Amino acid sequence: MDFNSETFVFWVIIINTIIAMLYMAVMWIKTRLPYVLQRGVIMILCPVTSVCCYFFSYLLGLICKNNDVDYENLSMDKTKKEFLENVDREREMEVLPLEEVLTVSVAKDRRRAMLNMLKMDISEKLNLVRKAVENEDSETSHYAASALTDIFNKFTLQLNELQVKYDDDRSNQQANVEFLDAVLRILNSGGLIGVEETKYDYIYINLMENLEKFHPDSITESYYAMMVKVLEKVGKAKEAEEWAELSLKRQPNSEQSYLNVMYIKYVLGKEEEFEEALKKLTKSSVSLSQKGLDIVRFWLAK
Repeated sequence: MDFNSETFVFWVIIINTIIAMLYMAVMWIKTRLPYVLQRGVIMILCPVTSVCCYFFSYLLGLICKNNDVDYENLSMDKTKKEFLENVDREREMEVLPLEEVLTVSVAKDRRRAMLNMLKMDISEKLNLVRKAVENEDSETSHYAASALTDIFNKFTLQLNELQVKYDDDRSNQQANVEFLDAVLRILNSGGLIGVEETKYDYIYINLMENLEKFHPDSITESYYAMMVKVLEKVGKAKEAEEWAELSLKRQPNSEQSYLNVMYIKYVLGKEEEFEEALKKLTKSSVSLSQKGLDIVRFWLAK
């Protein structure tokens, strides 16, 4: 090989290497995809040939491009990636349990999670809002306190209307049930504490006693379960026991009826009667839920 040939080959390799390096730099900035580095290395190791192959492949792609497909919308350039990552993060913040956000997140994330939650129906999640009121971040606490105040104001207005309807005719089944359902919702929400909770416990007890008086067949599993719970809570365990046994007598095919009896027998320390109720449940033809199965397995394993 003469001097001119060597010079020519030298410059071909230099230019090929520059093209490969430029390709890797530009395409890596645009795509951040690993194949860019692989192609660059191949272009350096196979000068001219590999550059020509990739160049003609690019031209062929332009010529045969399918105009029906919007490749711009399908591309994943850096801007779109950043946008999608932001959207995903915000969506994750919306679905994260509020307990976790309040405990581990920074103040900005707590506020965003609180605001996202307040956009939804939180009437049955008042325990989370109540927890947020005690948060160390003053703005998060303010959002939660405002939401609680607003909900309880609306709830009070609703109860006042139901109270009037109920007092007009206490034998009216619909009025009794509507009032009872409203109180049951607020008790199940977990947003009540102290005197507030005790007040609604007694309202619930009175409504249940009235329903038992006029329409005992209208009492559902959930009504019985809450009645046992609130009676025990206000110190009327004996009455709670009577209601639990009544629920089992009237609804012997209900899992909840057995759980009512087991709950109050356990609270009263009546071990033999508790075990008897457990035995009856295991021998019955009642179809157990996952909750019921877990309870039965727990006590049978002891």
